[in-house]
Amino acid sequence: MASGSPSARSFPQAVAAATRGFRHAARTQRHFRAQLVIAAAALLFAAWAGLGLVELAVLLVTVGLVLGLELLNTAVEMLTDLVHPDHGDTAAAVKDVSAAAVLTSAVLASCVGGLIFLPRLRALAPAVAHGAPTVLSLLCLMVLVADVLVKNRPPHG
Repeated sequence: MASGSPSARSFPQAVAAATRGFRHAARTQRHFRAQLVIAAAALLFAAWAGLGLVELAVLLVTVGLVLGLELLNTAVEMLTDLVHPDHGDTAAAVKDVSAAAVLTSAVLASCVGGLIFLPRLRALAPAVAHGAPTVLSLLCLMVLVADVLVKNRPPHG
């Protein structure tokens, strides 16, 4: 980390620090990795479905909200472990409330996804029903490959 106070960092240094944080979360947090895969699948489906700009913007904001809150939850949990290594009732409550924020955003994202994608799926029901096993198989394969790649990555020093 650069010397001096965090406010004295240049913009490129701040972006580099944020990138390190993102990579750390992606390497160490399986829920974040799962949410990245879900976000990628939703955005690929959005591209395939030909979403309009407003729908795409709503989807992007929702995805960003979930990922951002998961990153914040990770930071809160790490800080809580640092401040309260004994894992008492207060530390558990802090972690639970932080996790509830992520869950709330994930439920919101599911509702938004349903509102955006279900009408398109109904219109494509026959084609989707025919290709659904292939799509589900590919999604499962993506999740497995992503998990294996992250688990087999050498530790960052």
